Amino acid sequence: MRVLLTDGQQRKTLAVARSLGSRGIEVLAAEETRFAPALFSKYCHKTLVSPSPSKSPEQYWQWLQQTWRQYRFDLLLPMDDHSLQVIMAHKAELSDCCRLLLPPLDSYLTSADKARTVEAANELGIYCPKTFMPRSMEQLDELAAILSFPVVIKPRKSSGSRGISLVKTPLDFSAAYRRTHASYPWPLIQDCIPQGEKYDVCLLYSKDSVLKAAFVQKEIRFFPLQRGPSTVQESCHYPELIAIADRLLTRLGWQGIAEVEFMVDPRNGQPCLMEINPRFWGSLACSIYSGVDFPWLFYQLAVNGNCETVLNYPVGVRCRWLLPGDTLHFLTNPQRSLMDPPFITMKKHGMQDDILSWDDPLPTLGFVLACMRYALDPQMWKMMFMR
Repeated sequence: MRVLLTDGQQRKTLAVARSLGSRGIEVLAAEETRFAPALFSKYCHKTLVSPSPSKSPEQYWQWLQQTWRQYRFDLLLPMDDHSLQVIMAHKAELSDCCRLLLPPLDSYLTSADKARTVEAANELGIYCPKTFMPRSMEQLDELAAILSFPVVIKPRKSSGSRGISLVKTPLDFSAAYRRTHASYPWPLIQDCIPQGEKYDVCLLYSKDSVLKAAFVQKEIRFFPLQRGPSTVQESCHYPELIAIADRLLTRLGWQGIAEVEFMVDPRNGQPCLMEINPRFWGSLACSIYSGVDFPWLFYQLAVNGNCETVLNYPVGVRCRWLLPGDTLHFLTNPQRSLMDPPFITMKKHGMQDDILSWDDPLPTLGFVLACMRYALDPQMWKMMFMR
């Protein structure tokens, strides 16, 4: 079988390439540049250069069609939001060419839109932040009078905590909302949940919406500090979270992969739903190291229609995104000497890594070359540091 992976710059794409390639599956990986970690993996059989799915979605769709005609890949795995958006828009056409394991369109649209996610959660009585969705700028003054500050202004569609802003006073509210609206139209407004423990519930469903695999990880460290994506994760058991996430995704008739994010509200101890990610997540390697090999299970479901059910795994398995995530956390953390686990730690201390591998070392070179390529790209700097 031949599999096409999009978004070779992402560390999760590298994790999928290693999982499938190590089992003899022919892996094709694509990115806008050849300088990307997954494209340097020994488990990647063919590297492809694609247009940008975010900047040129129509051109990206044409490239996908041309690539299938040339390479006849059997399975397509969209690895990030923009490529997934293009593929969902052309799901019917692609289904005639290759295998897909994706949710129904309406379910995907609900998960990709945080406002629709909140509405679906409210219908099921799932605890989530109190949310307001303005329909006009004239409503802002009315909302400023009734909101309990601080509040969070959050884009309806974004990832990696980008576009989120904290507003502490009513005086700053209108201007802050308009700034976010300029880049992310009609963002939602939510009560600010005090910082609590964060958990990711990772789930895989068959084509008839049966849960086939579940994994929970606790987020240990982040970049940017507190509000950014996790840089260190640890496997844990949290059956209550799995039950909540499964109830929500079952209602949506889910198929394929998803990650549901929660934060425990320290005021009442309740897990609070934050968002659904309708795709593979950045820290995918942690689940694979813990024995829940989502890429391999996903492949079996998509190709054979079934796979073993995996709900048990060891706890305490730690994995980190050293390059560059945890390094940036270390450099920006004023309490770096108190970090637990410490920054200087290795596999022998129970720490795995998303990219570094003695078995497959060249993706580290791919990361270094990617850094050199993007060093003078203001968009990349903005994506990393201005969230």
